[in-house]
Amino acid sequence: MTTETAKKSLNAIVLAMAAPLILQNISQTLLGVIDTWFVSKLGSTEVAAVGLAGIIQFTFLVMFQATVRSIVALVGRAHGANDHKKIGDIVWRGFSVAALLSVSLLVLPWLLRSLTELASPTPDVAALGVTYISIRVFETPFVMFSAVVWAFLVGRGDSRTPMLIMWAMVAVNVFLDWVLVLGNLGMPALGVAGAAYATILANVFNVTISAFVLWSRHNRETYHTGSPRLATWTDVKNTLALGIPAGLGDFIEIASFSLFFAMIGQISTEALAANNIAVQYMSLSFTVGVAFSMTASSLVSQYVGSEDLDMAERAANRAIVFAVLVMGGIGLSYLIAPARLMGVFSADPLVIEAGVTILRLIAVYQVFDAAGIVLAGALLGGGDTRFTMLSRLLLAWGFFMPLTYAMIFVWDQGVWGGWIAALTYLVLLAFVYAWRFRRGTWKTLEVV
Repeated sequence: MTTETAKKSLNAIVLAMAAPLILQNISQTLLGVIDTWFVSKLGSTEVAAVGLAGIIQFTFLVMFQATVRSIVALVGRAHGANDHKKIGDIVWRGFSVAALLSVSLLVLPWLLRSLTELASPTPDVAALGVTYISIRVFETPFVMFSAVVWAFLVGRGDSRTPMLIMWAMVAVNVFLDWVLVLGNLGMPALGVAGAAYATILANVFNVTISAFVLWSRHNRETYHTGSPRLATWTDVKNTLALGIPAGLGDFIEIASFSLFFAMIGQISTEALAANNIAVQYMSLSFTVGVAFSMTASSLVSQYVGSEDLDMAERAANRAIVFAVLVMGGIGLSYLIAPARLMGVFSADPLVIEAGVTILRLIAVYQVFDAAGIVLAGALLGGGDTRFTMLSRLLLAWGFFMPLTYAMIFVWDQGVWGGWIAALTYLVLLAFVYAWRFRRGTWKTLEVV
């Protein structure tokens, strides 16, 4: 194979894997939008309650999901080494870890209810938020089950199947919201509780379809997925050593940006509104970065498993290039017509003015965010999750949060200063990840 042919083949591999993952990520974003849209028919208090409780619940849920999903690196290595039986062993290790983490449900409902009550601006919001989160918290085991199946599929390079499952789940969630939130087909209108039940049931649907896929005849015979076994404590510890840093890293990232948005909200109501609108635009491109990050995780782990470290590095670099090009291209629209984009959601001149500032900074932010997200995925594929967690912890809480506070409350730099702090944090994080990846520590890590 010529060098040019190899490049074309790698481009095709990366894009073919990333495209379904982009669609999958869009569908996941839609789940929250759907709940909000149906609940908006009930009133502003209900919207506030679901929004607040949903953020709190998601912050913790993503930690559990990322911890279990990290086995994608193990599946990828086994797939690259053509060790089919080991893939089945890894899947059941994932289920063992998920079962262990599910013990947290003994305290998690109390914790999330308490946080919702503490963060709620009024008693009415608190009451509805507690109702919503008290139901949603029990989707945690279902999400972890689906995460194991996702890792089984994506670790082997199949990104199309999880995308189809997620879009089917979205369709089910829409139908259930219509029935349970508003009360149709003879069902009572359950309001906020109905939105929570709809999401729980949609996750049950996801688990059902995922189970059919995992335990299909082909997968049972080829990968031994249908032979239940309890992982040894050594295997569980090794899996947690890979997964817990990945989960905590995502938790740190989400928690730090939640606090960042809270500090932006202290500037003014207009600043908060502008920030929320700008973040909606940013989330569109963020789904692209996450998809290429997932692609990098899978391909790096597969090539490491097949002992082709050169291809592992090249695959990661190609994913970075594509992510930077796409996210940077989206960012250009923020530079070309920022006022028009803000005007879609608000006619307030102060909101538009603040939003234009944010969007211009986000346009630059996109490029470094793209590189950082994909590099984090590549390092996960190499098993280097502890480094990414520590980097996020030190830079987010030792630099990003203090700088944001100083910019806004000490030096009075407003929205511009806050987002300069965010941009600086992302630039530093991207360079730290790039240094670590180029150093090649991930090439020699033993991940078992």
